[in-house]
Amino acid sequence: MVDDEKYNSSNSMEQIAKLTLGMALFMFILLILVPFTLSSTSFDNIVPYLIYSLFLTSIGVLIGISMTWLLNNNPTESGPKSQESNIPNEAKKLPLLSSAERTVVTILQSNDNKMWQAELVRQGGFTNSKASRLLSSMERDGLVRRVRDGMGKRVELVKMDGYL
Repeated sequence: MVDDEKYNSSNSMEQIAKLTLGMALFMFILLILVPFTLSSTSFDNIVPYLIYSLFLTSIGVLIGISMTWLLNNNPTESGPKSQESNIPNEAKKLPLLSSAERTVVTILQSNDNKMWQAELVRQGGFTNSKASRLLSSMERDGLVRRVRDGMGKRVELVKMDGYL
C-alpha cells in the first residue's frame, strides 16, 4: 500500500515536472515567434512583452529543472534504499569492533577461523565469564558461531567483511 502511494506520488510529480517543462517550451516558442509576426512599426510596443516572456520562460525552465532534479534525487524503492535493505542487520549494527572483539577475531583468524572456546580464553587472556559474555554478544551480532561439541564449545568466525 505504501509502495503504491510512493509510486503514485512520484508519478504525479514527474507529470507536473513534464507539464512545467512543456509550458516553458511553449513560452520560449512564443518568445521566438512573436517578433516575426509583428510589423517593424509596432516593435516599440512589443519590448515589454518580450521582457515578460523571457521572464516567464526563465521561471518555467527553473521550476522544471528544479522539479526534475528533486524527482531524480529522491530515493525510490528501486534505488539505494532497496539495496540498503538487502544489507544484513549485522553490517548495519556493527561498523566497528571493540578491542576485545578485535582480539577474538584476530585470534580466530590466526587459527583458521575456528577453535575451542577454552583455548580462546587462554590465548585472549579473558576470564571465562568475560569470554562467554563477549562471545554471546558476537554470536548475537552474527560475527561468530558457537557449536556445542561434547563438553566444550567450538567457536567459528562467520563474517568479517569491513570489520578490521
